[in-house]
Amino acid sequence: MACHGVASTEPALEECDLPQLYKTLLTASCLSCPSDPILFLKNTLMTLQETDNLQDIDWYRFVADAEPCPATTFVTCRTPLDTDIMHLEKYELDKTKKHFERKCQLVAFTKWLTLVKLLKKKKGAAIKKLETLVNARRLKRIIGAWRVVTKDSIRTKEYFKKLEMSTNEEQQTEGHDGLSVLPSSLLLKIFQYLELRDRLTCAEVCCTWKTVVHSSTLWSQINVSVGKDWITDSTMKHILQSYRPFVTHLNLSGCTSLTWSSLKYMSECRNLQELNVSECFNVTDMMVQNITKGCSCLLYLNLSCTLITNATLKVLSRNCHNLQSLSLAYCCRITDKGFLYLTTGKGCRSLIHLNVSGCTQITVSGFKNMSVGCPLLKEIVINDMPTLSDSCVLALLSKCRSLSAISLLDAPHLSDIALTAIAEAAKLQSFSTEGNNQLTDASWTALCSSSEGLHRLHAAECPRMTDASLKSLASLRNLEYLDISLCNRVSDVGIQYLTNGSSATKLQELNISCIHITDISVMRIAQRLCTLYHLNLSHCKHLTDVAVGWLSGSSICSLDISGCNIHDKGLDALVGVNLKKLVLAECIYVTDIGIEKLCKNVRDLEHVDVSHCKALSDEAMRSFSFYCRDLVTMRMSGCPKMTDVAVQYLTSGSHYLRDLDVSGCVLLTDRTIRYLEIVCPPLRSITMACCSGISRTAALKLQSRVSYWEHSSDDPLCWFA
Repeated sequence: MACHGVASTEPALEECDLPQLYKTLLTASCLSCPSDPILFLKNTLMTLQETDNLQDIDWYRFVADAEPCPATTFVTCRTPLDTDIMHLEKYELDKTKKHFERKCQLVAFTKWLTLVKLLKKKKGAAIKKLETLVNARRLKRIIGAWRVVTKDSIRTKEYFKKLEMSTNEEQQTEGHDGLSVLPSSLLLKIFQYLELRDRLTCAEVCCTWKTVVHSSTLWSQINVSVGKDWITDSTMKHILQSYRPFVTHLNLSGCTSLTWSSLKYMSECRNLQELNVSECFNVTDMMVQNITKGCSCLLYLNLSCTLITNATLKVLSRNCHNLQSLSLAYCCRITDKGFLYLTTGKGCRSLIHLNVSGCTQITVSGFKNMSVGCPLLKEIVINDMPTLSDSCVLALLSKCRSLSAISLLDAPHLSDIALTAIAEAAKLQSFSTEGNNQLTDASWTALCSSSEGLHRLHAAECPRMTDASLKSLASLRNLEYLDISLCNRVSDVGIQYLTNGSSATKLQELNISCIHITDISVMRIAQRLCTLYHLNLSHCKHLTDVAVGWLSGSSICSLDISGCNIHDKGLDALVGVNLKKLVLAECIYVTDIGIEKLCKNVRDLEHVDVSHCKALSDEAMRSFSFYCRDLVTMRMSGCPKMTDVAVQYLTSGSHYLRDLDVSGCVLLTDRTIRYLEIVCPPLRSITMACCSGISRTAALKLQSRVSYWEHSSDDPLCWFA
């Protein structure tokens, strides 16, 4: 029942908010600590009774109106419900306080962040303004300095322009230079034809010429081998130091006067691709080592006729990785061991061309090492090797399977075995041999059947070659050059095979100095070989004037009929042919009348050889100088009837004469030298051997003006008489 009564009262208490009232009264009395608690409660209850709506009461005023009283210790009894409520309120209060503080902090932080951003923005703008000011001042200083330099440069240019104008005026008053007014490109073309010594001389003429001479184009290829006696170490040093970035080709062949003091600067020519130091006896292994270290782009190296040893090959096998062409001709100190280095190093592996002519000390072992070290060889030259045997050739062919050109001149001991092996191992395009009496028709048949692309064949002085060999040669489709001189078993039948062959329309050079050739062969050559421009019929004793007549109207530009039984009638029949070169040496039946008839018909002659034509006199030279105005070379050695008048004719009419041979002309005197001094600027070679009528003093006047000079006052030989 009691429980039921309490339960029935709880709704009434909640409806009247009595628990809230009690809570409020107790809280106010605790906070205010009134001196009379009962009176405080009574007054509070009376106030509450006067209020209709308890929700509108300002509960804080009860605390504010309470009178402060000294703290008094009370013992309060709290129920568990009150404790939970207080804890909850405290938690909410703390949470509210923390939320408020966090919100205040967030507001403060947001404002601070905005301020920082604003300050940074202002600072960045200020920095940009400062940078703009600094750059503007710096640019102003730069422009000011540039303006000063430009003004100074303009003043300098104006000064040199005035100086050049004054120089030109002086030149015009003293004699106008026609070359300087030409375009620089044309001037450059003209100076390219000058030799090295002349270029250096021209550089001292005037400023215009000096500028052209110093052009890099003129110094890419330096050739000192022509007129090499004048070159000195100081000159060579100056050239190499001044133009080393431009030098790609350097020819010092035969320059024995140069020493290491100037040659060492070759190692600074980093772009050097081709170097020729043949016949430079002062070149050593150490020099080659230093040069190859600096010139890594070297492609072509000519060391022929030098004193190098196996040490050089060791250096080349290490340094020359790009080397493609190497000449060791007549280097007698190189042995088989040297070529062994090529098998161990990485250099020289790309060699395409190798020349070991005259190296008779190389044996079969050396050729075997050569084959292993240079497997990519395409061209090999082994001339002047009397010790060369079939075994050497077989050893070379063991690894070299890419050969396309082989030269075996003066190798008399090679037999059909070697040539058959060559035919089996290589697809040749060029083959040369000379002075071999062991090669038979079987060799040429094998070679022609395997090398269908053969376009050049030199087989001079092979006496066992017959017409059957020419029948095999006729099957070649691309043959352009053929030399079967002194193959005396070849007859008109062989020439007929050749003219009816597959290469009849492609053959350009033909040398058939064979004693059994007659006029019929010349007729077939003239009719069938329509592209032939060089024909050598020298010492064909059976040829007559009729043979020369068959050549009229042909395409031949170069003709050699020396030693043939040709008369004036034959020369008169030579018409309608554009001859540039004619060799009439030892044609003893030719007279001045025949030469005059020839010159009237053939006026474009540039190279003439009438040596040992004993019937010729000054009138022959008169005809050449009058009708053939473009003569470049004249050889009239052994013509005993020639006098100073002949040389006078040549110097007055042949303004382009460069090479002259008057050896054995016993009637020439010092007057000849005076005539030659007139034509000296174009003259480059003069040979006056056995000219007893020309004094040494007079002859020396020409020595400094030409590239090649030879004179002797000895008595003429019997064949000069």
